Amino acid sequence: MSAKVALVMGGGAGTGRATALAFVAEGATVIVADVNEDGGRETLAQVKAAGGHGLFVRADMGNSGDVQNVVAQALGMFGGLHMVSNNAALSATSKPVTDLSEDEWDRCMAVTLRGVWLCMKYQLPLIEASGGGAIVNVASVSGIRGEAFQSAYAAAKGGVINLSKTVAVEYAKRGIRVNTVCPGGINSGGMAFYLEKMPEMRDRAFKAHAMGRLAKPEEVADAVVYLCSDRASFITGHDLVVDGGIMVRSNVIDL
Repeated sequence: MSAKVALVMGGGAGTGRATALAFVAEGATVIVADVNEDGGRETLAQVKAAGGHGLFVRADMGNSGDVQNVVAQALGMFGGLHMVSNNAALSATSKPVTDLSEDEWDRCMAVTLRGVWLCMKYQLPLIEASGGGAIVNVASVSGIRGEAFQSAYAAAKGGVINLSKTVAVEYAKRGIRVNTVCPGGINSGGMAFYLEKMPEMRDRAFKAHAMGRLAKPEEVADAVVYLCSDRASFITGHDLVVDGGIMVRSNVIDL
């Protein structure tokens, strides 16, 4: 990936930070975008400490002007863009579908689904002009199977999956591959905090995965970088499930 430019939207922590560092390990220049300036700058510091080159741009994925600015920075600073991980998302409060307010639904959709559409809308022309490349949108197993008390988030992630497939078809002959990664539980950020403070929740979360544990952020990041690499050159419109066996674990037989 040397001489390639990668962009991580939502790169200020967790899987986004791990993805930025994974791109650097493959030789790419990395642009880190995040609404959290402290987190984004810390990721950039780690990128440089790892011997990489990059840039931090403050951006809200749900804001059209911010997204356009990130793309403009990629062109102005590095002359192009080749690989993208659209990683940011915003979940709604966990509650029954009828208790979810219209504002909570709209906020979740604005970042988690509309934000991915906005990103691709402005990223695609630059990637095509740069000679082609790949986009990986981070979805979720919730977008495949649904998730009780997370109707907005599950619906938004399901939208990300189908939006990605649609764009994959539109750009298949234009040199851009588009795929999704669908993680299960990831041991990072807020999840790590709750698991530490709530042992019962931790045990249930671990048990839901056939492997008996959650993913490390680096394990999801490796899947993203693989799909962006030439090793995945004939893969587009695919949903790569990285879930430790949630989707296949039996709810009846306890192994």
